[in-house]
Amino acid sequence: MQPSRISQGLTSLTLALGLLAQPLSSIAQDASIEEIDEELIVIGSRLPTQQYKLGNVVTTLDSAAIDSVGVQYGADLFRFVPGVAVSRSGGFGGMSQLRLRGAEANHVLVLVDGIDVSAAGSGEFDFSSLLVGDLQRIQVLRGPQSGLYGSNSLAGVISIETLDPDDGLTVNANVEGGSNDVRQSMLSLSGGLGPFSGRLSLLHRQSSFDLSQDDTLGAEDDDDENTTLSGKFSFVPSDQFRLDVIGRFNTRDTDIDGFDFSGGPLQGLSVDDPDAFTDMETLTLGVRATLRTFDDRVTTLLSVERTDSNTDGGTFGSEADRTRVALSNGVEWVDLGVVAQRSTLFAEFEEESFRNTVPFDPSQEPTQDRTLFGVGLEHRLDVADRLFLSGTVRHDANDEFQDQTTWSAAASYRVLESGTRLHASYGVGVTNPTFFEQFGFTPGTFLGNPDLNAEKSRGFDVGIEQTLLDGAFVADITYFDAELEDEIQSVFLFDQGLSSVDNDEGMSDRQGVEVSVAYQSQTGTLVRAAYTYTDATDAAGREVRRPEHIASLIVDQRLLNDRLSVGASMVHNGEQLDNDFRNFFETFTAELTPVDDYTLFNLNVRYQVIDGLQLYARVENLFDEDYQESISFATPGRAAYAGFRYRFADR
Repeated sequence: MQPSRISQGLTSLTLALGLLAQPLSSIAQDASIEEIDEELIVIGSRLPTQQYKLGNVVTTLDSAAIDSVGVQYGADLFRFVPGVAVSRSGGFGGMSQLRLRGAEANHVLVLVDGIDVSAAGSGEFDFSSLLVGDLQRIQVLRGPQSGLYGSNSLAGVISIETLDPDDGLTVNANVEGGSNDVRQSMLSLSGGLGPFSGRLSLLHRQSSFDLSQDDTLGAEDDDDENTTLSGKFSFVPSDQFRLDVIGRFNTRDTDIDGFDFSGGPLQGLSVDDPDAFTDMETLTLGVRATLRTFDDRVTTLLSVERTDSNTDGGTFGSEADRTRVALSNGVEWVDLGVVAQRSTLFAEFEEESFRNTVPFDPSQEPTQDRTLFGVGLEHRLDVADRLFLSGTVRHDANDEFQDQTTWSAAASYRVLESGTRLHASYGVGVTNPTFFEQFGFTPGTFLGNPDLNAEKSRGFDVGIEQTLLDGAFVADITYFDAELEDEIQSVFLFDQGLSSVDNDEGMSDRQGVEVSVAYQSQTGTLVRAAYTYTDATDAAGREVRRPEHIASLIVDQRLLNDRLSVGASMVHNGEQLDNDFRNFFETFTAELTPVDDYTLFNLNVRYQVIDGLQLYARVENLFDEDYQESISFATPGRAAYAGFRYRFADR
């Protein structure tokens, strides 16, 4: 990253926002906004907003839901979110991808504590690196969001929040062990002194599992070791200003299996390979300053973020980084006493770089760079606390692609007397080609295509939400529909004998229905259910790893004066298609082969022995379902785990 480019980008952002900040600030001086005591949603708008004001569809899993499920890998949490399909290549440590509403894995923007954690090289986040131990809340925003977030939010945005610092000194510890040689430990320290507060967490997990279903070369367990160090530090000298520093470092050492491409009897299948591995390191750092003026009616945010990712697979490898500087100015104001408005002007400068670290050809050695400068405006209009309208427009200037203008509009309407809410949204999204798609290579198998166009999508959703029992019960049903053009798909270069990628000339369609039900009582009963029907097709037919039917259920009950908690959960994944390379040398294309549906049940029991000490045990895949998520990759059978959590707080 060249310092001059960062300086130029920051200067441009400051000038652009400064010009509009002055007139908007003067309008806001005499304004007032009614405060509503409700949990805020951190995605779907440039500033946190009450969920009922969003016309977009957002699902939240809070700490109670996360604790009731009991899973330890972040990818498994999203199996309980409508519209999300999860696929993992085998057992622990296998690459885990999420697809929203039938889109590709790199069509969703993933934020951890507000920082984009996707690898610049692949354009997506491998969820196998995300452990649950320090997570506080996840939120999933569905539908095209490029008007707010730019590229890679073509299908939606995922926000993952880690635990915030506690007041006083707090120590948390967790130790777990069980099937598949699982050993997990976590230690975190948290505290505050005056305007300073912070939290530091260290989480380590290791396991061993044979990913391959092939035993001809002898069963070989594949080890996975995952270590995450994360921290949050804040300086809040007044109600008007705060400074946050956020960091996260993850390192993974994962044994993987080989993939037979010899044309022999195991052609197209994963096979035991003791020399195959993937080592990955990801570092994210962010600094965020927030200034509130004019009685909190003007909010200015300045952030600087950095993401570095390195991959070493022995015969392949890459390093990539992303630096982003963002500035926004949001103003809240009221007109005629019943109409509340908020305008937010924002701008971003971003630079990414990528380099193959295992070059096969000298032409692949140089580092590839690209930059983006984007400006946008979001406006929200609230009428009589019943009708909520929003619109966003954004323009991105790309040095490697055609410039893009994206936009979105949304509406939410509450019928206060009945607890009914109607919501709808429409948006235009884009996803730029990844560096690997443009310039990447795998010796002897893959060659990038530098002439790719960005993928583009237009989509809408419309739904109805019903709230009952003073908000304890919430149900929603939403229909969604989207079209994707210039989809990047695999092709085979016969003249070179290599695979590559190109833009598809046809259209890809995605439509479906999402249903969700949530109930949480004062007596300790928690019930969450979700169902999604997805029809995702391209010119060739149904797309891979998009099951038509997905369903989930969580039931959790607190007993014995809240000392005992018993939770059960279910996940159903319908039949889906997967790429099958067993006949590749006959057709030189991947055949589409059905993968059977499966249903998994988990049981999770927690007991509070004394204040601060909790014992727990859980069983995953309770009925020992034999299933596959990806062709030829094995999956864990019934597994049992036990551990304890200890918390010491001095306040």
